[in-house]
Amino acid sequence: MFRSYEWKVALKYLSVKGHDGFVTVIALFSLFGIFLGVGALVVTMSVMGGFREELLGKVIGFNGHVLYQPFGGKMPDYDQAALEISTVRNVVKVRPILEGQAMAMMGDNGTFALVRGIKAEDLKSQDLVASNIVLGSLDEFGTGDNDIVIGQRLAEKYGLEIGSDITLMSPKGRITAFGMVPRIQQFTVVAIFEVGEFNYDSSYFFVPLAAAQTYFQYGDQVAALEVTLEHADLVNETYPELSARIADAGLAGRVVDWQQLNRSFFNALEIEKNAMFIILSLIILVAVFNVISTMIMLVKSKTRDIAVLRTMGASRTSITRIFFIIGSSIGFLGTFLGVAGGIYLANNLQWVSDIIEAMTGATIWDAETRFITEIPSTVDNMEVLAVAVVSLTLSLLATIFPALRAANTDPVKALKYE
Repeated sequence: MFRSYEWKVALKYLSVKGHDGFVTVIALFSLFGIFLGVGALVVTMSVMGGFREELLGKVIGFNGHVLYQPFGGKMPDYDQAALEISTVRNVVKVRPILEGQAMAMMGDNGTFALVRGIKAEDLKSQDLVASNIVLGSLDEFGTGDNDIVIGQRLAEKYGLEIGSDITLMSPKGRITAFGMVPRIQQFTVVAIFEVGEFNYDSSYFFVPLAAAQTYFQYGDQVAALEVTLEHADLVNETYPELSARIADAGLAGRVVDWQQLNRSFFNALEIEKNAMFIILSLIILVAVFNVISTMIMLVKSKTRDIAVLRTMGASRTSITRIFFIIGSSIGFLGTFLGVAGGIYLANNLQWVSDIIEAMTGATIWDAETRFITEIPSTVDNMEVLAVAVVSLTLSLLATIFPALRAANTDPVKALKYE
């Protein structure tokens, strides 16, 4: 498509020589602008993708991919139902759970508590909790009816440790001759977890399922079944079959997946991510305008050369290709360096942050504020490809007008004034 002499002429025009060195310096600034724009966009998209993956992992790690809630809020024969659902394709685990609200008392202090009753073997298989135990052990959980597992933030706030006592008070008590008496039960801390999300680490309490059934007066029933799939993205594929199996088993209730439960939250993240993509693409657009300016200046400075090439037999198309090579080279090199630099920075963002903090003494990433210990970053190959395509497309479009202007140069008029 491009002839060898066209490449030689284009590369010669890009070199820093003679009185045209200023134009080349401007071209380097244009290249640097594209590099910065592409790199910033790659890093930003990776960080926002990392936030989504981090939050998604924590939400699903606590609540599963699909939740079955029976009408009326209580479900008998849950073990048989769990066994039936576990045979559905892509289903890894089905956990019967019971959740209720209570007031947790630690000495003279009290706080809101979201109490979850769960079988000991199910809690041990819940990787998000089981792999983040900082004190104690889940081996003790379930050996007694008064065992409880709490979050690290709650333990730090109220000075709790293994063996500490926590009293739960439920507003749903029993009626006596003296009126409503709240249900009160004391539990002993056997393990403390830290998953890195404030709400979970400060408000969630795990107790054995049997103890929760007694405390919340559920008898031999549970409130819901939590279904975990092989991967979160399989929910749309599995949901119809799962709903059909539940209906065939004669279960009447509500089946919701993680997308429905957290629709507004993750939609907001997606909108913000798209908005950031558009906003940061403007940085690339500004750099592309610099490419146009550089190309126009180069055409003006090379008017005599263009005229000589035309008189030697070069066609308009050939002149167009020469200047197209120049502009596209700036865009391609800037995009390549931006993608490479952006990927490297995204994969080493925490390391770079630590270096800056050590040099300046400033806190860039406050784990106590954000409740995530490290800056999350996930490089998505498709997003990187999209950034590269946008940058290359804008760069190529920017070369069209200057290249056509160079091709339309009249050699007679150009040489007349030389």
